Amino acid sequence: MRVQAQVTPEVRKCLLLSRMEAETLKERDILCPICGFRIQRVYSDAVGHLSVKCQKCKNVHILNLAYFRKIRQNGWSRTGRW
Repeated sequence: MRVQAQVTPEVRKCLLLSRMEAETLKERDILCPICGFRIQRVYSDAVGHLSVKCQKCKNVHILNLAYFRKIRQNGWSRTGRW
């Protein structure tokens, strides 16, 4: 059984503000590049590098979140035509 510590009013206020800020953001899943298992869920404003361990294949990866974004085509091709 876990013992819960009392949360100070300042920490509670910061948690509430963080939750309110994140309501407008989109969530996206980061998948293991080896086996495709979902490693982490991040918000759309997340940037930088992340060290993660896949629970399925047990590999440790250092991921740059910019490389693991999905790019939507919206009907536009690389040649500049529809």
